[in-house]
Amino acid sequence: MSMFTAGDVYSALSPGMPERLDIRTAAVTGSTNDDIKVLAEKGAEEGTAVIAGAQTAGKGRLGRSFYSPGDSGLYMSVLLRPRLDTADALAITTSAAVSAAEAIESVTDKTAGIKWVNDIYVSGRKVCGILTESSLAADGSLRYAVLGIGINAGETEFPPELRDKAGTLGCGASVRPVLAAKVLERFFAYYDALPSRAYMEEYRRRSVLTGKTIEYEAGGILHTAEVLGIDDEARLKVRTSDGKVNYLASGEVNIRNKL
Repeated sequence: MSMFTAGDVYSALSPGMPERLDIRTAAVTGSTNDDIKVLAEKGAEEGTAVIAGAQTAGKGRLGRSFYSPGDSGLYMSVLLRPRLDTADALAITTSAAVSAAEAIESVTDKTAGIKWVNDIYVSGRKVCGILTESSLAADGSLRYAVLGIGINAGETEFPPELRDKAGTLGCGASVRPVLAAKVLERFFAYYDALPSRAYMEEYRRRSVLTGKTIEYEAGGILHTAEVLGIDDEARLKVRTSDGKVNYLASGEVNIRNKL
């Protein structure tokens, strides 16, 4: 299995960025998020990143697995040690979604949208998933966070259960280290000013749900609602079929009509 090197990523970074990153690459690993957790517990510094060409136990949201075949994807996790309150730390995921969308557009001719909360869609198909995991101290403060980003970069054959919703960027192997570099650059630009929510206007602009009819479950009941927009806390503003306006802070939503 071919895999680019850390040097390939470093060479694609803008001046000043290499100094804050410690990039490690692997052709295959279990989970880059788990790799970063091990390094974090050993005292690794913020900016430590693991990038793999394939994962055998990739993680998705809500306990799901993340399909991570070799020679086609870009699977990356970064260690963060933010000095933020819990509310601001939650913004890591949404700022990363904007970063990934912008990075994709910078190296391809494709337009990238965001499906709340953290999936990137191109041409109606999911090409990127993001998972942030946190480690808390006994007093509830944040010890560190692990930001995981998986991008379907190259051509791949998806299993039957994913063929109707998963897509790929179709990038050649030489583009993947550049894509990794662009994701890291854009993310840290937003991360350095996270409490300002400088990315939120772009997050809203890229929303593929606004104006759509969705279904979501709350209290064991399936609701139908129209998406009105996204507020500054990245909550989904919806109007249910009975006319009530609600705000969804987390969860899974399904679009009634395909994107």
